[in-house]
Amino acid sequence: MRRNAVGLAAALVAACLGPHAHAADQVVSVAANTFLPGTVSITAGSKLTFVNPDVAPHNVVADATTRSGPLFGSATVTGGQSADVKGVASLKPATYTFHCSVHPSMRGSLTVTAPGTQAVVAIPVTQIATPTSLTFYNGALYVASWAANSVTKIPVLPNGLLSPGTPYVTGLSAPLGVAFGPDGTLYVADSHTGANGATVGRVWFVAPGGATKKAVVDGLPNGRHNTNGLAVRNGRLYVANGNNTDDGTGTPAEQPLSGTVLSYAIPVRLGAKPIVEARGLRNVYDLAFRPGTSEVWFPTNGPDALDPYGEDLLHRTDVAKGTPDFGFPACVYKAGLVQGQNPKIAKRCRPTAKPELALGLHVSADGIAFGTGGAWGSDVFIAEYGSNSPSMAGHRVVRVPIVNGRAGAPQDVVVGSAPLDVAFGPDGLYVADFANGSIILLRAVG
Repeated sequence: MRRNAVGLAAALVAACLGPHAHAADQVVSVAANTFLPGTVSITAGSKLTFVNPDVAPHNVVADATTRSGPLFGSATVTGGQSADVKGVASLKPATYTFHCSVHPSMRGSLTVTAPGTQAVVAIPVTQIATPTSLTFYNGALYVASWAANSVTKIPVLPNGLLSPGTPYVTGLSAPLGVAFGPDGTLYVADSHTGANGATVGRVWFVAPGGATKKAVVDGLPNGRHNTNGLAVRNGRLYVANGNNTDDGTGTPAEQPLSGTVLSYAIPVRLGAKPIVEARGLRNVYDLAFRPGTSEVWFPTNGPDALDPYGEDLLHRTDVAKGTPDFGFPACVYKAGLVQGQNPKIAKRCRPTAKPELALGLHVSADGIAFGTGGAWGSDVFIAEYGSNSPSMAGHRVVRVPIVNGRAGAPQDVVVGSAPLDVAFGPDGLYVADFANGSIILLRAVG
């Protein structure tokens, strides 16, 4: 089977790097519109030089930006010229994605490490339009595409690289969540226009093999945010359902099932009443169970219009216990975990369940996955899609250490464009970047 162009480029990178390239100062070049190496590693404080032997102009530009422009970058050079990649020496340890602004399909990653620490390198493995959700199942990666209204099946090669994908299910309207049951059933969450003209959420049952699909959940209230991530555990389907409004006001109004984590008994029957596992949430995008427990963890996005209130939060609840109420829309948060009154809502904020962690204003905390052991430990990894506000918050994948069952301070893993979801495969962590239509593999090395 012929590899796609990105997969071939990644294979060339792997051949050039061996496990990975470590050096104090490093050079990145280009061949056939591909960065070589595509994954480059330096120690903190070192420099990176771009050398272009091509007759075509190229440069190195960080995906991440600041108020003054790209986080790092080089001049555009050609014909054997070289240029320093400015801004690299001041980078903190993490992995940063970059591209060529002249040829945006050229992509690479730069890993900055502290001396003696383990690195995570980011390898581009495929391109897919507007990926929103992904999951690994039975030797393949399944990726939902917002633009294509489909889910693609992509076989995973033994080294974690990807074969060309094929459509697995089509005819969706806005797919935002995918999860497999143990029998090979795929569940897909999307939203559509309901009978009254409002946006409502639904979940599809897709038979093993992808031949047939049918709606098994429909009519979930949302609008500004949709029916999002899914998880399957112990014979139940768990659904992250979003909200109708930004700040709790507007039309259509918030409903009892707005901003909730729901669960349904499998097999799911259309019209079945769900159990509300958590309520009082604002745009819960994804959810994941902490291995070995009945705890479901889920990030939420704070209101855009209520600065300085409305931080993005990380929550958890034990589905074997009661249903917590996290307080939205009456309650909002600022300055860490300080609970406050939503000034747009007359209903008073009363004592509610506390979030696990504050992630910051407008980071857009979305996809979530727990580590699978080894270098990943039992920590939780969160995709922060990011904000285009002057703060330029988010635009990274963070690692939240789990110590004695509690969340610690987030640590940058990869800094880039607009990561929306994360999922572990046998060779590392796959990241779906919505903005540039790429899937990258984060592989722990060293």
